[in-house]
Amino acid sequence: MAVLNSTLLPLGLFLCLVMLFISTGSANFSDSCMLFTEIVPTTAPGIKASPDVYESDTTYTIHVPVNNNDDSVVMRAMDMNNKSLGLWHNADRNCASSSLYRVDSHSNFLRAYWESPHSMNISAVNIQAFTINIHRMATFSSLTLKRRAITTKPPIMISTTRPPTTHALPTARILNATSRLTTTSSVANGIFLSPIADALQILLVFLTSKLLF
Repeated sequence: MAVLNSTLLPLGLFLCLVMLFISTGSANFSDSCMLFTEIVPTTAPGIKASPDVYESDTTYTIHVPVNNNDDSVVMRAMDMNNKSLGLWHNADRNCASSSLYRVDSHSNFLRAYWESPHSMNISAVNIQAFTINIHRMATFSSLTLKRRAITTKPPIMISTTRPPTTHALPTARILNATSRLTTTSSVANGIFLSPIADALQILLVFLTSKLLF
C-alpha cells in the first residue's frame, strides 16, 4: 500500500502541473502582447500611416512616436466590427490579435509594417498603437484608414430637339412680286418710248433747218 501511495503521489502532482501549464499557456496566448498594467493619457503626437487611405493588398508603414522611457509598442488593426485583420511584418512577437515591436532607444519613431487583406468588402480599418514604457504603463493612439471616395462625372446631356423652322411671310412674297412687276413695266415702257423719242428728235432737226435756211 505504501508503494502504491508513493507511486500515485508523483502522478497526481504531474497531472496538476500539466493542467496549470495549459491554463497559463492559454491565458498568455490571448494576452501575451498586452504587457502593460494600465493606460495613461498622453499629449504626444499621434501615429501616422503611409499611404493614408485604405486599399486592399497594400503594405503600410506606421510611424509611432517613442522616447527613451519606452520599451515596446503593441500594434493592432481592427475592422468596424472590432475584429483583428491583416498581417504585421517583422514584429518581435505575434499574438492572437496584436503584434509587439521592441523600441530602439536611439530612435524617436518606431516603424511598423502592416499588410491589408485581399478582401474588397472592407471600407475602413482602425490602426491602434499601445506604447509601453519601462514601468509597464501604456499610452494609446489610433487612426482610421478609409477608402478613397469614388467621384463620378455627371453624364453629358445631348439635346435632340430640332430648332423651329422659319417660314417666309406671305407679304414678303407679295412685295417680291410687286417689285418684279414694276421692273418689267419700266423695261416695257423704255422699249415702247424709244422710237417716238427718235422721231421727235429728227422732226425737230428738220424744222430747225428750214427756219435757218
